[in-house]
Amino acid sequence: MWGRLTRLLWGGVLFPTLLLATPTFVLKNEGILPDKTVAKIEEIGSELYRKSGIALYLVALEQMPVKSIIEYERQLARQLTPPFVLLTFSLKDRKVDIYTSSPEVEELFDKEQVLSPFPWSGTIIPILESHSKNPKAAVEAALLNGYADIAEQIAASRGFELASGIGNTNRNIYRALRLLFYTILALILANFFYRRILRR
Repeated sequence: MWGRLTRLLWGGVLFPTLLLATPTFVLKNEGILPDKTVAKIEEIGSELYRKSGIALYLVALEQMPVKSIIEYERQLARQLTPPFVLLTFSLKDRKVDIYTSSPEVEELFDKEQVLSPFPWSGTIIPILESHSKNPKAAVEAALLNGYADIAEQIAASRGFELASGIGNTNRNIYRALRLLFYTILALILANFFYRRILRR
């Protein structure tokens, strides 16, 4: 009986401690992301944190509570323990940003590439802009894609792969489709201007 009681007491002490050992990586989700996407982000974030010690957080807001997204990130950063990366998105403000706890952490991934508006480079903004018929699906895809991209780049910089990562396949398909779309658009515009010049 005493042995069982001792195990229960130790379980009551250690179990909450173990729960607190791994942070939650989706810090805020104001109805932006469905549960399955949150679960996938938590899986990627947990593996990255376990293997690198770097926490990659995501905040998905309906609307920014302060004027500037950077101001919001700085306020939130005061509550976080370095090293960390914070990916912040605000739906109504149409803002997305990445905040890092130090220049050393920022060197582990290409922030400019992740936030690039160009379809052959960016992994967030082009997806947000290319799904106007289903904006909710676009936000879900863009945030998961961007989060995974940052995580996989950090992992590669630290010399390991993420078993939970989504890999380059999805991103390459998105890039190929976007590139095809913009190529067709460029050809249509070129043809239009060419015909106008000929008519003169």
